[in-house]
Amino acid sequence: MKHLVVVLVLLGVSGVVETEQTTSRRVRNAHEIYRELTIDPGSAGRVKEYFPAFHDYHDMIMFHPTFGYYASGRVSFTDDYQTFPIVLAPYFGHMIAEHLFQMWDGMRQAGTLARNDTFTIGEFGAGDGALAESILEYIQAQADAKRAGWAEFARQAVYVCYDRSPALNRVQKERNQRFGSRFDARVADATDLTATIKPGSLKGVVLSNELPDAFSVHKVILTTTGVPEVAFVAPSLSASSWRRIRPLVPAALAAQVEEGDAAIERIFLRGVRSAEVYLSKSTFAALLEATVAGKDYESVVAALEFHEIYVPVSTVPELAAHLRRYAKTYAGVLARDEVGILTYVNLGVERMIQGAAQILAAGYVITIDYGAAWDGILTNDGSQHLRTYGPAHRAASAEMGYVDNNSIDDVQTSDPYDLPTLNDLTTDVNFSLLDVEGRQAGLRTLFFGSQKALQSGTPVSLDKVPEQARRNDRVDQFLSWVDDFRAPSVFKVMVQQKAGTDSRYRFPDDDPEPLEPRGAALTPAQQEIAATIERRLAGH
Repeated sequence: MKHLVVVLVLLGVSGVVETEQTTSRRVRNAHEIYRELTIDPGSAGRVKEYFPAFHDYHDMIMFHPTFGYYASGRVSFTDDYQTFPIVLAPYFGHMIAEHLFQMWDGMRQAGTLARNDTFTIGEFGAGDGALAESILEYIQAQADAKRAGWAEFARQAVYVCYDRSPALNRVQKERNQRFGSRFDARVADATDLTATIKPGSLKGVVLSNELPDAFSVHKVILTTTGVPEVAFVAPSLSASSWRRIRPLVPAALAAQVEEGDAAIERIFLRGVRSAEVYLSKSTFAALLEATVAGKDYESVVAALEFHEIYVPVSTVPELAAHLRRYAKTYAGVLARDEVGILTYVNLGVERMIQGAAQILAAGYVITIDYGAAWDGILTNDGSQHLRTYGPAHRAASAEMGYVDNNSIDDVQTSDPYDLPTLNDLTTDVNFSLLDVEGRQAGLRTLFFGSQKALQSGTPVSLDKVPEQARRNDRVDQFLSWVDDFRAPSVFKVMVQQKAGTDSRYRFPDDDPEPLEPRGAALTPAQQEIAATIERRLAGH
Protein backbone atom coordinates (compact mmCIF):
# COMPACT_ATOMS: atom_id res chain seq x y z
CA MET A 1 0.00 0.00 0.00
CA LYS A 2 1.18 3.47 -0.73
CA HIS A 3 -0.08 4.99 2.54
CA LEU A 4 -2.71 7.69 1.99
CA VAL A 5 -4.05 8.43 5.46
CA VAL A 6 -1.13 10.41 6.81
CA VAL A 7 0.64 13.77 6.61
CA LEU A 8 0.80 15.35 3.14
CA VAL A 9 3.65 17.60 2.10
CA LEU A 10 3.10 19.90 -0.87
CA LEU A 11 6.60 20.34 -2.15
CA GLY A 12 6.86 22.93 -4.86
CA VAL A 13 3.92 25.09 -3.86
CA SER A 14 6.33 27.94 -3.28
CA GLY A 15 7.27 27.62 -6.93
CA VAL A 16 3.74 28.28 -8.20
CA VAL A 17 3.46 31.41 -10.27
CA GLU A 18 0.15 33.07 -9.42
CA THR A 19 -0.24 34.85 -12.74
CA GLU A 20 -3.30 36.87 -13.66
CA GLN A 21 -4.31 33.99 -15.92
CA THR A 22 -4.04 31.45 -13.07
CA THR A 23 -6.17 33.59 -10.76
CA SER A 24 -8.81 34.39 -13.38
CA ARG A 25 -9.43 30.69 -14.01
CA ARG A 26 -10.94 30.32 -10.53
CA VAL A 27 -9.42 26.87 -9.98
CA ARG A 28 -9.76 25.79 -6.37
CA ASN A 29 -6.60 23.65 -6.41
CA ALA A 30 -4.50 26.17 -8.34
CA HIS A 31 -1.53 25.26 -6.14
CA GLU A 32 -1.09 22.21 -8.39
CA ILE A 33 -0.18 24.48 -11.32
CA TYR A 34 3.62 24.54 -11.27
CA ARG A 35 5.54 27.65 -12.38
CA GLU A 36 3.27 28.35 -15.32
CA LEU A 37 5.14 29.76 -18.30
CA THR A 38 3.39 32.48 -20.23
CA ILE A 39 4.17 32.10 -23.94
CA ASP A 40 3.48 34.14 -27.06
CA PRO A 41 -0.21 33.36 -27.80
CA GLY A 42 0.61 32.91 -31.45
CA SER A 43 2.95 30.04 -30.64
CA ALA A 44 0.44 27.85 -28.77
CA GLY A 45 -0.07 25.65 -31.80
CA ARG A 46 3.61 24.69 -31.81
CA VAL A 47 3.88 23.69 -28.15
CA LYS A 48 3.49 19.99 -28.86
CA GLU A 49 6.35 20.15 -31.39
CA TYR A 50 8.83 21.18 -28.71
CA PHE A 51 7.51 20.03 -25.34
CA PRO A 52 6.07 16.81 -23.93
CA ALA A 53 2.51 16.81 -22.70
CA PHE A 54 2.37 16.07 -18.97
CA HIS A 55 1.18 12.60 -19.99
CA ASP A 56 4.31 12.04 -22.08
CA TYR A 57 6.57 13.42 -19.36
CA HIS A 58 4.90 11.06 -16.87
CA ASP A 59 5.32 8.09 -19.20
CA MET A 60 8.94 8.94 -19.93
CA ILE A 61 10.10 9.22 -16.32
CA MET A 62 8.29 6.02 -15.34
CA PHE A 63 8.80 3.74 -18.33
CA HIS A 64 11.62 4.96 -20.58
CA PRO A 65 13.67 1.78 -21.19
CA THR A 66 16.96 3.39 -20.16
CA PHE A 67 16.17 5.72 -17.28
CA GLY A 68 12.51 5.09 -16.38
CA TYR A 69 11.78 4.42 -12.71
CA TYR A 70 10.01 1.11 -13.41
CA ALA A 71 11.51 0.03 -16.74
CA SER A 72 15.07 0.38 -15.47
CA GLY A 73 14.27 -1.75 -12.42
CA ARG A 74 15.23 1.13 -10.12
CA VAL A 75 12.01 0.78 -8.12
CA SER A 76 12.35 -0.69 -4.63
CA PHE A 77 9.27 -2.46 -3.26
CA THR A 78 10.67 -2.22 0.26
CA ASP A 79 12.43 1.15 0.43
CA ASP A 80 10.27 3.33 -1.85
CA TYR A 81 6.85 2.00 -0.92
CA GLN A 82 5.10 -1.20 0.04
CA THR A 83 1.75 -2.72 -0.91
CA PHE A 84 -0.84 -4.91 0.78
CA PRO A 85 0.31 -8.11 -1.02
CA ILE A 86 3.74 -7.59 0.55
CA VAL A 87 2.93 -6.37 4.06
CA LEU A 88 -0.12 -8.61 4.53
CA ALA A 89 1.63 -11.57 2.89
CA PRO A 90 0.67 -14.29 2.56
CA TYR A 91 -2.93 -13.59 3.63
CA PHE A 92 -3.71 -10.99 0.97
CA GLY A 93 -2.89 -13.50 -1.75
CA HIS A 94 -4.83 -16.20 0.06
CA MET A 95 -8.01 -14.10 -0.04
CA ILE A 96 -7.64 -13.51 -3.77
CA ALA A 97 -6.95 -17.21 -4.36
CA GLU A 98 -10.27 -18.08 -2.69
CA HIS A 99 -12.12 -15.79 -5.12
CA LEU A 100 -10.19 -17.21 -8.07
CA PHE A 101 -11.27 -20.72 -7.04
CA GLN A 102 -14.93 -19.66 -6.85
CA MET A 103 -14.67 -18.09 -10.33
CA TRP A 104 -13.00 -21.20 -11.72
CA ASP A 105 -15.62 -23.45 -10.13
CA GLY A 106 -18.45 -21.36 -11.54
CA MET A 107 -16.99 -21.43 -15.04
CA ARG A 108 -16.56 -25.21 -14.90
CA GLN A 109 -20.17 -25.66 -13.83
CA ALA A 110 -21.42 -23.18 -16.43
CA GLY A 111 -19.51 -25.00 -19.15
CA THR A 112 -17.55 -21.93 -20.22
CA LEU A 113 -14.33 -23.63 -19.05
CA ALA A 114 -13.81 -27.17 -20.30
CA ARG A 115 -11.82 -29.76 -18.36
CA ASN A 116 -8.92 -29.49 -20.78
CA ASP A 117 -8.90 -25.68 -20.96
CA THR A 118 -6.25 -23.63 -19.19
CA PHE A 119 -7.52 -21.30 -16.48
CA THR A 120 -5.14 -18.34 -16.85
CA ILE A 121 -4.53 -16.01 -13.92
CA GLY A 122 -3.00 -13.05 -15.71
CA GLU A 123 -1.57 -10.52 -13.29
CA PHE A 124 -0.64 -7.24 -14.95
CA GLY A 125 1.92 -4.92 -13.38
CA ALA A 126 3.04 -7.72 -11.09
CA GLY A 127 5.88 -5.85 -9.38
CA ASP A 128 8.32 -8.24 -7.72
CA GLY A 129 6.04 -11.28 -8.08
CA ALA A 130 5.08 -11.44 -4.40
CA LEU A 131 1.34 -11.74 -5.04
CA ALA A 132 1.87 -14.57 -7.54
CA GLU A 133 3.97 -16.42 -4.96
CA SER A 134 1.31 -16.15 -2.22
CA ILE A 135 -1.48 -17.27 -4.56
CA LEU A 136 0.37 -20.23 -6.06
CA GLU A 137 1.58 -21.44 -2.67
CA TYR A 138 -1.98 -21.30 -1.31
CA ILE A 139 -3.48 -23.14 -4.28
CA GLN A 140 -0.99 -25.97 -3.84
CA ALA A 141 -1.49 -26.06 -0.07
CA GLN A 142 -5.26 -26.43 -0.46
CA ALA A 143 -4.78 -29.15 -3.06
CA ASP A 144 -2.38 -30.98 -0.73
CA ALA A 145 -4.94 -30.65 2.08
CA LYS A 146 -7.45 -32.32 -0.23
CA ARG A 147 -10.03 -29.55 -0.11
CA ALA A 148 -12.77 -30.44 -2.55
CA GLY A 149 -11.99 -29.28 -6.08
CA TRP A 150 -8.64 -27.66 -5.35
CA ALA A 151 -6.49 -30.39 -6.89
CA GLU A 152 -8.37 -30.00 -10.15
CA PHE A 153 -8.10 -26.21 -9.86
CA ALA A 154 -4.33 -26.52 -9.32
CA ARG A 155 -4.08 -28.75 -12.39
CA GLN A 156 -5.84 -26.24 -14.66
CA ALA A 157 -4.50 -22.94 -13.28
CA VAL A 158 -1.52 -21.22 -14.88
CA TYR A 159 -0.26 -17.93 -13.43
CA VAL A 160 1.28 -15.44 -15.85
CA CYS A 161 2.84 -12.14 -14.76
CA TYR A 162 2.73 -9.42 -17.43
CA ASP A 163 4.82 -6.28 -17.08
CA ARG A 164 6.17 -3.44 -19.22
CA SER A 165 9.55 -3.78 -17.55
CA PRO A 166 11.87 -6.60 -18.68
CA ALA A 167 13.88 -5.96 -15.51
CA LEU A 168 10.85 -6.70 -13.33
CA ASN A 169 9.99 -9.73 -15.49
CA ARG A 170 13.35 -11.18 -14.54
CA VAL A 171 12.65 -10.56 -10.84
CA GLN A 172 9.24 -12.25 -11.14
CA LYS A 173 10.70 -15.29 -12.89
CA GLU A 174 13.49 -15.71 -10.37
CA ARG A 175 11.11 -15.49 -7.43
CA ASN A 176 8.61 -17.99 -8.81
CA GLN A 177 10.70 -20.38 -10.88
CA ARG A 178 10.02 -23.21 -8.42
CA PHE A 179 6.43 -23.40 -9.66
CA GLY A 180 7.66 -24.69 -13.00
CA SER A 181 5.14 -24.77 -15.85
CA ARG A 182 2.42 -23.32 -13.63
CA PHE A 183 4.14 -19.91 -13.77
CA ASP A 184 5.45 -17.62 -16.49
CA ALA A 185 6.43 -13.96 -16.83
CA ARG A 186 6.08 -12.02 -20.07
CA VAL A 187 6.51 -8.47 -21.31
CA ALA A 188 3.23 -6.69 -22.05
CA ASP A 189 1.74 -3.23 -21.74
CA ALA A 190 -1.58 -3.25 -19.87
CA THR A 191 -2.73 -0.21 -21.85
CA ASP A 192 -2.23 -2.11 -25.14
CA LEU A 193 -3.11 -5.70 -24.31
CA THR A 194 -3.98 -6.92 -27.79
CA ALA A 195 -0.52 -5.96 -29.03
CA THR A 196 0.89 -9.03 -27.27
CA ILE A 197 -2.16 -11.16 -26.37
CA LYS A 198 -4.48 -12.55 -29.03
CA PRO A 199 -8.12 -11.41 -28.68
CA GLY A 200 -10.35 -14.12 -27.26
CA SER A 201 -7.39 -16.30 -26.28
CA LEU A 202 -7.74 -16.31 -22.48
CA LYS A 203 -10.16 -18.00 -20.14
CA GLY A 204 -9.65 -17.00 -16.54
CA VAL A 205 -8.96 -13.76 -14.69
CA VAL A 206 -7.24 -10.49 -15.54
CA LEU A 207 -5.86 -9.35 -12.19
CA SER A 208 -4.09 -6.19 -11.11
CA ASN A 209 -3.10 -4.68 -7.79
CA GLU A 210 -2.12 -1.01 -7.77
CA LEU A 211 -1.54 -0.93 -11.51
CA PRO A 212 -3.83 1.70 -13.12
CA ASP A 213 -2.67 4.29 -10.58
CA ALA A 214 0.75 4.11 -12.29
CA PHE A 215 -0.58 4.78 -15.80
CA SER A 216 0.47 8.07 -17.36
CA VAL A 217 -2.16 10.80 -17.06
CA HIS A 218 -3.08 14.08 -18.66
CA LYS A 219 -3.15 17.11 -16.40
CA VAL A 220 -6.26 19.14 -17.23
CA ILE A 221 -7.79 22.42 -16.09
CA LEU A 222 -11.58 22.58 -16.27
CA THR A 223 -13.39 25.78 -15.37
CA THR A 224 -16.92 27.12 -15.49
CA THR A 225 -15.93 29.99 -17.77
CA GLY A 226 -13.23 29.00 -20.26
CA VAL A 227 -12.12 26.30 -22.64
CA PRO A 228 -10.51 23.23 -21.06
CA GLU A 229 -6.72 23.29 -21.01
CA VAL A 230 -4.07 20.57 -20.98
CA ALA A 231 -0.61 20.80 -19.46
CA PHE A 232 2.66 20.55 -21.34
CA VAL A 233 5.99 20.44 -19.54
CA ALA A 234 8.96 22.73 -20.23
CA PRO A 235 12.13 21.33 -18.60
CA SER A 236 15.03 23.72 -18.01
CA LEU A 237 18.35 24.20 -16.26
CA SER A 238 19.73 27.33 -14.69
CA ALA A 239 22.67 28.79 -16.56
CA SER A 240 25.03 27.74 -13.77
CA SER A 241 23.65 24.18 -13.72
CA TRP A 242 24.07 23.92 -17.47
CA ARG A 243 27.70 25.05 -17.22
CA ARG A 244 28.31 22.28 -14.70
CA ILE A 245 26.46 19.58 -16.65
CA ARG A 246 27.63 20.50 -20.16
CA PRO A 247 31.00 18.69 -19.86
CA LEU A 248 29.16 15.49 -18.84
CA VAL A 249 27.40 15.07 -22.20
CA PRO A 250 28.71 14.58 -25.76
CA ALA A 251 29.58 17.77 -27.61
CA ALA A 252 26.95 17.07 -30.27
CA LEU A 253 24.22 16.83 -27.62
CA ALA A 254 25.42 20.03 -25.92
CA ALA A 255 25.11 21.82 -29.26
CA GLN A 256 21.57 20.40 -29.74
CA VAL A 257 20.56 21.63 -26.29
CA GLU A 258 21.78 25.15 -27.02
CA GLU A 259 20.24 25.25 -30.49
CA GLY A 260 16.94 24.00 -29.07
CA ASP A 261 17.04 26.58 -26.29
CA ALA A 262 17.58 29.36 -28.84
CA ALA A 263 14.65 28.11 -30.93
CA ILE A 264 12.38 27.91 -27.86
CA GLU A 265 13.22 31.47 -26.84
CA ARG A 266 12.65 32.70 -30.40
CA ILE A 267 9.33 30.90 -30.94
CA PHE A 268 7.71 30.99 -27.51
CA LEU A 269 9.34 33.87 -25.59
CA ARG A 270 9.32 36.55 -28.33
CA GLY A 271 13.09 36.24 -28.62
CA VAL A 272 13.71 37.45 -25.07
CA ARG A 273 16.81 35.84 -23.61
CA SER A 274 16.12 33.84 -20.48
CA ALA A 275 18.34 33.06 -17.52
CA GLU A 276 17.28 29.42 -18.01
CA VAL A 277 18.38 26.92 -20.64
CA TYR A 278 15.21 25.26 -21.93
CA LEU A 279 15.13 21.63 -23.01
CA SER A 280 12.89 20.31 -25.74
CA LYS A 281 11.24 16.90 -25.36
CA SER A 282 14.03 15.32 -27.42
CA THR A 283 16.97 16.99 -25.65
CA PHE A 284 15.39 16.32 -22.25
CA ALA A 285 15.34 12.59 -22.99
CA ALA A 286 18.78 12.66 -24.58
CA LEU A 287 20.27 14.44 -21.56
CA LEU A 288 18.96 11.78 -19.18
CA GLU A 289 20.10 8.96 -21.46
CA ALA A 290 23.58 10.46 -21.69
CA THR A 291 24.02 10.79 -17.93
CA VAL A 292 22.01 7.94 -16.39
CA ALA A 293 24.99 5.59 -16.10
CA GLY A 294 27.28 8.16 -14.49
CA LYS A 295 27.91 8.95 -10.84
CA ASP A 296 26.50 12.47 -11.33
CA TYR A 297 23.06 11.33 -12.49
CA GLU A 298 21.20 12.18 -9.29
CA SER A 299 22.74 15.66 -9.23
CA VAL A 300 21.65 16.11 -12.86
CA VAL A 301 18.00 15.30 -12.18
CA ALA A 302 18.11 17.36 -8.98
CA ALA A 303 19.25 20.37 -11.04
CA LEU A 304 16.33 20.12 -13.47
CA GLU A 305 13.64 22.75 -13.20
CA PHE A 306 10.21 22.66 -14.78
CA HIS A 307 7.54 25.03 -16.02
CA GLU A 308 4.05 24.12 -17.16
CA ILE A 309 2.40 25.49 -20.29
CA TYR A 310 -1.37 25.22 -20.66
CA VAL A 311 -3.01 25.10 -24.09
CA PRO A 312 -6.51 24.15 -25.31
CA VAL A 313 -7.28 20.41 -25.08
CA SER A 314 -7.90 20.35 -28.82
CA THR A 315 -4.11 20.05 -29.00
CA VAL A 316 -4.51 16.44 -27.78
CA PRO A 317 -7.30 14.86 -29.86
CA GLU A 318 -7.74 11.70 -27.74
CA LEU A 319 -8.16 13.82 -24.61
CA ALA A 320 -10.66 16.10 -26.34
CA ALA A 321 -12.60 12.98 -27.40
CA HIS A 322 -12.72 11.76 -23.78
CA LEU A 323 -14.09 15.10 -22.58
CA ARG A 324 -16.74 14.99 -25.29
CA ARG A 325 -17.84 11.50 -24.20
CA TYR A 326 -18.15 12.52 -20.56
CA ALA A 327 -19.08 16.17 -21.03
CA LYS A 328 -22.35 15.84 -19.12
CA THR A 329 -20.68 14.33 -16.03
CA TYR A 330 -17.87 16.87 -15.91
CA ALA A 331 -20.28 19.75 -16.50
CA GLY A 332 -22.58 18.65 -13.68
CA VAL A 333 -19.75 18.52 -11.14
CA LEU A 334 -18.31 21.89 -12.22
CA ALA A 335 -21.67 23.62 -12.19
CA ARG A 336 -22.57 22.26 -8.76
CA ASP A 337 -19.28 23.38 -7.25
CA GLU A 338 -19.32 26.66 -9.21
CA VAL A 339 -15.52 26.74 -9.40
CA GLY A 340 -12.96 25.06 -11.63
CA ILE A 341 -10.69 22.12 -10.91
CA LEU A 342 -7.33 20.82 -12.00
CA THR A 343 -7.82 17.11 -12.56
CA TYR A 344 -5.88 14.13 -13.90
CA VAL A 345 -7.39 12.17 -16.79
CA ASN A 346 -6.24 8.56 -17.10
CA LEU A 347 -6.95 7.41 -20.65
CA GLY A 348 -4.89 4.26 -19.97
CA VAL A 349 -7.73 3.01 -17.76
CA GLU A 350 -10.04 3.06 -20.77
CA ARG A 351 -7.55 1.20 -22.95
CA MET A 352 -6.81 -1.36 -20.23
CA ILE A 353 -10.40 -2.36 -19.63
CA GLN A 354 -11.22 -2.43 -23.34
CA GLY A 355 -8.19 -4.65 -23.91
CA ALA A 356 -9.11 -6.95 -21.03
CA ALA A 357 -12.57 -7.45 -22.52
CA GLN A 358 -11.03 -8.28 -25.89
CA ILE A 359 -8.47 -10.84 -24.71
CA LEU A 360 -10.96 -12.69 -22.49
CA ALA A 361 -13.03 -15.40 -24.14
CA ALA A 362 -14.67 -15.91 -20.75
CA GLY A 363 -13.80 -14.87 -17.23
CA TYR A 364 -13.30 -11.93 -14.91
CA VAL A 365 -11.37 -8.75 -14.32
CA ILE A 366 -10.30 -7.97 -10.74
CA THR A 367 -8.91 -4.46 -10.23
CA ILE A 368 -7.54 -3.52 -6.80
CA ASP A 369 -6.28 0.02 -6.34
CA TYR A 370 -6.79 3.31 -4.59
CA GLY A 371 -9.25 5.72 -6.11
CA ALA A 372 -12.93 6.54 -6.19
CA ALA A 373 -16.04 6.97 -8.30
CA TRP A 374 -16.78 10.22 -10.14
CA ASP A 375 -17.62 12.10 -6.93
CA GLY A 376 -14.29 11.33 -5.33
CA ILE A 377 -12.16 11.88 -8.42
CA LEU A 378 -13.64 15.28 -9.21
CA THR A 379 -13.90 16.46 -5.63
CA ASN A 380 -12.81 19.96 -4.67
CA ASP A 381 -12.42 19.20 -0.97
CA GLY A 382 -8.66 19.63 -0.93
CA SER A 383 -7.86 15.94 -1.49
CA GLN A 384 -4.59 15.26 -3.28
CA HIS A 385 -5.06 12.98 -6.29
CA LEU A 386 -1.41 12.83 -7.42
CA ARG A 387 1.44 11.58 -5.24
CA THR A 388 5.09 10.62 -5.41
CA TYR A 389 6.93 7.87 -3.54
CA GLY A 390 10.65 7.24 -3.29
CA PRO A 391 13.67 9.25 -2.13
CA ALA A 392 11.70 12.52 -2.12
CA HIS A 393 8.98 11.25 0.19
CA ARG A 394 11.46 9.42 2.40
CA ALA A 395 13.46 12.62 2.81
CA ALA A 396 10.29 14.55 3.66
CA SER A 397 9.33 11.86 6.19
CA ALA A 398 12.73 12.04 7.87
CA GLU A 399 12.70 15.82 7.95
CA MET A 400 9.31 15.84 9.67
CA GLY A 401 10.25 13.05 12.07
CA TYR A 402 7.60 10.58 10.92
CA VAL A 403 9.83 7.66 10.04
CA ASP A 404 10.05 4.74 12.46
CA ASN A 405 10.98 1.09 12.20
CA ASN A 406 7.50 0.00 11.19
CA SER A 407 6.53 2.27 8.33
CA ILE A 408 8.24 3.80 5.34
CA ASP A 409 5.12 5.45 4.02
CA ASP A 410 4.48 8.19 6.55
CA VAL A 411 4.54 11.11 4.14
CA GLN A 412 3.60 11.51 0.50
CA THR A 413 4.95 14.39 -1.50
CA SER A 414 3.00 15.73 -4.43
CA ASP A 415 5.58 17.47 -6.61
CA PRO A 416 5.71 15.54 -9.91
CA TYR A 417 8.98 17.27 -10.79
CA ASP A 418 10.98 16.35 -7.70
CA LEU A 419 13.87 14.04 -8.71
CA PRO A 420 12.19 12.74 -11.88
CA THR A 421 12.96 9.06 -12.71
CA LEU A 422 13.97 8.43 -9.08
CA ASN A 423 10.43 8.48 -7.66
CA ASP A 424 7.16 6.74 -8.33
CA LEU A 425 4.36 9.01 -9.55
CA THR A 426 0.77 7.86 -9.11
CA THR A 427 -2.80 9.14 -9.36
CA ASP A 428 -6.16 7.98 -8.02
CA VAL A 429 -8.09 5.57 -10.26
CA ASN A 430 -11.50 6.57 -11.63
CA PHE A 431 -13.50 3.38 -11.07
CA SER A 432 -16.59 4.90 -12.68
CA LEU A 433 -14.59 5.10 -15.90
CA LEU A 434 -13.62 1.43 -15.55
CA ASP A 435 -17.30 0.58 -15.13
CA VAL A 436 -18.66 2.58 -18.07
CA GLU A 437 -15.91 1.64 -20.51
CA GLY A 438 -16.11 -1.97 -19.35
CA ARG A 439 -19.86 -2.18 -19.97
CA GLN A 440 -19.40 -0.80 -23.47
CA ALA A 441 -16.79 -3.51 -24.12
CA GLY A 442 -18.92 -6.40 -22.82
CA LEU A 443 -17.97 -6.49 -19.13
CA ARG A 444 -20.59 -6.39 -16.38
CA THR A 445 -19.62 -4.90 -13.02
CA LEU A 446 -20.45 -7.40 -10.29
CA PHE A 447 -18.99 -5.48 -7.37
CA PHE A 448 -17.34 -2.19 -6.51
CA GLY A 449 -16.49 -1.30 -2.95
CA SER A 450 -13.92 -1.20 -0.20
CA GLN A 451 -10.88 -3.44 -0.57
CA LYS A 452 -11.81 -5.13 2.72
CA ALA A 453 -14.52 -6.96 0.75
CA LEU A 454 -11.77 -9.33 -0.43
CA GLN A 455 -12.10 -11.14 2.88
CA SER A 456 -15.83 -11.76 2.31
CA GLY A 457 -16.78 -15.37 1.63
CA THR A 458 -13.32 -16.71 2.46
CA PRO A 459 -11.94 -18.66 5.43
CA VAL A 460 -8.85 -16.44 5.55
CA SER A 461 -8.19 -14.78 8.91
CA LEU A 462 -5.96 -11.80 9.63
CA ASP A 463 -5.92 -12.39 13.37
CA LYS A 464 -2.66 -14.35 13.48
CA VAL A 465 0.60 -12.57 12.71
CA PRO A 466 2.39 -14.54 9.94
CA GLU A 467 5.79 -16.03 10.62
CA GLN A 468 7.57 -13.85 8.07
CA ALA A 469 6.35 -10.68 9.82
CA ARG A 470 7.70 -12.00 13.14
CA ARG A 471 10.97 -13.05 11.54
CA ASN A 472 11.52 -9.61 9.97
CA ASP A 473 10.50 -7.64 13.09
CA ARG A 474 7.43 -6.26 11.29
CA VAL A 475 4.71 -7.27 13.73
CA ASP A 476 3.61 -3.69 14.50
CA GLN A 477 3.64 -2.83 10.83
CA PHE A 478 1.52 -5.89 10.01
CA LEU A 479 -1.03 -5.05 12.69
CA SER A 480 -1.20 -1.43 11.54
CA TRP A 481 -1.89 -2.47 7.97
CA VAL A 482 -4.53 -4.95 9.10
CA ASP A 483 -6.34 -2.02 10.72
CA ASP A 484 -6.03 -0.06 7.46
CA PHE A 485 -7.33 -3.03 5.48
CA ARG A 486 -10.39 -3.43 7.70
CA ALA A 487 -11.28 0.27 7.73
CA PRO A 488 -13.25 1.95 4.93
CA SER A 489 -10.68 3.73 2.80
CA VAL A 490 -9.72 4.91 -0.66
CA PHE A 491 -8.50 1.39 -1.45
CA LYS A 492 -11.12 -0.30 -3.60
CA VAL A 493 -11.81 -3.54 -5.41
CA MET A 494 -13.82 -3.89 -8.62
CA VAL A 495 -14.91 -7.21 -10.09
CA GLN A 496 -16.17 -7.35 -13.68
CA GLN A 497 -17.39 -10.37 -15.65
CA LYS A 498 -17.15 -11.03 -19.38
CA ALA A 499 -20.58 -11.50 -20.96
CA GLY A 500 -21.66 -15.13 -21.18
CA THR A 501 -19.25 -16.40 -18.52
CA ASP A 502 -21.53 -17.59 -15.69
CA SER A 503 -25.03 -16.27 -14.99
CA ARG A 504 -25.04 -17.65 -11.42
CA TYR A 505 -21.82 -16.23 -10.02
CA ARG A 506 -22.11 -13.54 -7.36
CA PHE A 507 -19.29 -11.75 -5.57
CA PRO A 508 -19.74 -12.69 -1.88
CA ASP A 509 -20.15 -9.22 -0.40
CA ASP A 510 -23.35 -7.23 0.10
CA ASP A 511 -21.92 -3.76 0.75
CA PRO A 512 -21.18 -2.22 -2.67
CA GLU A 513 -20.49 1.47 -3.24
CA PRO A 514 -22.23 3.62 -5.89
CA LEU A 515 -20.50 4.42 -9.16
CA GLU A 516 -22.78 7.24 -10.33
CA PRO A 517 -22.46 10.87 -9.13
CA ARG A 518 -24.55 11.39 -6.00
CA GLY A 519 -24.66 15.17 -5.68
CA ALA A 520 -27.82 17.17 -5.05
CA ALA A 521 -29.89 18.23 -8.03
CA LEU A 522 -28.71 21.35 -9.82
CA THR A 523 -30.56 24.60 -9.31
CA PRO A 524 -31.98 26.28 -12.44
CA ALA A 525 -29.00 28.67 -12.50
CA GLN A 526 -26.57 25.76 -12.17
CA GLN A 527 -28.38 23.89 -14.94
CA GLU A 528 -27.73 26.82 -17.26
CA ILE A 529 -24.05 26.82 -16.29
CA ALA A 530 -23.86 23.05 -16.80
CA ALA A 531 -25.42 23.30 -20.25
CA THR A 532 -22.86 25.92 -21.26
CA ILE A 533 -19.95 23.85 -19.93
CA GLU A 534 -21.26 20.71 -21.60
CA ARG A 535 -21.46 22.45 -24.97
CA ARG A 536 -17.92 23.74 -24.51
CA LEU A 537 -16.54 20.32 -23.56
CA ALA A 538 -18.42 18.73 -26.46
CA GLY A 539 -16.71 21.16 -28.82
CA HIS A 540 -19.83 23.10 -29.81
